[in-house]
Amino acid sequence: MFKIKPVIKKIVKSPLFWIFVLAFFLRIYKLGSFPVGFHVDEAKVGWNALSILKTGRDDKGNLFALYYNSFGDFRPTGIFYATIPSIILFGRNEFAVRFPSAFLGALTIFPLYFLVLEINKDKNKKLALIATILLALSPWHISVSRATSEVIISMFMALWGLYYFLKGFDTKERKHFILSVSLIVLSYFFYHSIRLLAPIFLFAIILYKKAFYNRKAILSLFAISFVTLLLLLNKEARGRFSQVSIFNDLDVQYELSRMPFEEGPNKVFIARMFHNKPLVYTRRFVNEYTKYFSSNFFLESTTPKPARYQTVGIGLLTYVELALFIFGLIGIAQKKFSFLPLLLLLLAPIASALTTEDAPNLHRALLMLPMFVIIESYGFKFLTELKIKPKFIYSLLCLNFIFFLHMYFVHNKVHLPLYRNVGAKELAVYLNEVQGNYDKIILTNIPDSPYPWIAFFTGKSPDQKFIVSGQRCPSRDAFEKPDVKRLLVVDAEGCATESKLKDRTDVKLIDVIKRPEETEVYNIWSLKP
Repeated sequence: MFKIKPVIKKIVKSPLFWIFVLAFFLRIYKLGSFPVGFHVDEAKVGWNALSILKTGRDDKGNLFALYYNSFGDFRPTGIFYATIPSIILFGRNEFAVRFPSAFLGALTIFPLYFLVLEINKDKNKKLALIATILLALSPWHISVSRATSEVIISMFMALWGLYYFLKGFDTKERKHFILSVSLIVLSYFFYHSIRLLAPIFLFAIILYKKAFYNRKAILSLFAISFVTLLLLLNKEARGRFSQVSIFNDLDVQYELSRMPFEEGPNKVFIARMFHNKPLVYTRRFVNEYTKYFSSNFFLESTTPKPARYQTVGIGLLTYVELALFIFGLIGIAQKKFSFLPLLLLLLAPIASALTTEDAPNLHRALLMLPMFVIIESYGFKFLTELKIKPKFIYSLLCLNFIFFLHMYFVHNKVHLPLYRNVGAKELAVYLNEVQGNYDKIILTNIPDSPYPWIAFFTGKSPDQKFIVSGQRCPSRDAFEKPDVKRLLVVDAEGCATESKLKDRTDVKLIDVIKRPEETEVYNIWSLKP
């Protein structure tokens, strides 16, 4: 006990500890309630984590699977396993499912802190602390951390990997390169983007360091590249990329297959000159890449996708953050700070720019964020060197941040429920209570099948009396010639207003599940003898 107390005192006196406390609080405050709604991806994480905990298999029967196939996407299952301890501790609820990404999101300030120290030759601790404060207060990072996001966990591990890779150049110790490779490979089991970006980042660092003859660094690069190549050869690992890549985009395919014929007969040379694959793919890649450096992407609330991560009325960066970033660029241009974060920032959207679905995508491009905050910390230091008081800058940051908190906790619950499956949990709880009163329950699968919510919140797969229909309004047909005496039917929104069932005496609209702004989500009809 005598030895532990000095360690605790040292930790408590550390500014980094209190920045972590701040980051942790901002990511777990009302975590079970905000964001409003339990999105289908979150419900699937919770149910599969529970299923693996109980049986070792996911809900499709795969034993300790590395991928989960929802719709041909083959999602890495790392987040399922990361969620199991949380469910053991906190039970079957939204907080438990969201806690791992929120917790590791808060912990990300530690690899960021050490990464900043390693990037900058002067090992400026104040600069590193500023970067961690900016990450702790980042609306982009907070909103993604609170929403069961595997990319947050992937980024946490990848930043540690980058830190140990850079540290290996200073120490020349093999263990740091081994740690780097191990952590980066571990990050591969959570999200796709890092699989392409990691070899690019390591190669860029080697170029930046001019370490072409550093045997340990080159071997690390080859190891990471080899793992990436193995995954690219795996059909399951390529599943999601095949769905969203520019190579399978319908507009691109149209230009390649139809536009050459639109040139007219005997125009083969012109068709090949303007509509060849390298040119078409390159042009589309450049178009997608530039979206990630547009003011719309950073400052408009509705431009970044998916919509479920947006905060109404505020962009990914606050205006103060953007101003700090610009001054940071000026500092880099004047060679006051390392160019490496800017180099990595320019490379970070490459994986995202190869995709077109839900673009520009704030989720796939999240590895841009740590480079942003490092450059913002440069801007902060640059301004203080111009005699701008730190308190003034922090005051502006706080004002912007308070506005973000207001929009997130007050207005998001009205404007974003449409994208977050609000009502699905309420439906699952309701059905669990009344299912004993019915012989058959027919459910709409609009906007998503209620199966994951029913399974997670009841702790078991729905039994055979639950039938999921592909119809928006299954009540239109279900009550015509029912094969059971006690029938419950769940319609999607909008069905009740046009339904002919209101004239029937044996069928009754018994409940309507609504969003916070009072719009309908589900209509529940009952047939009873």
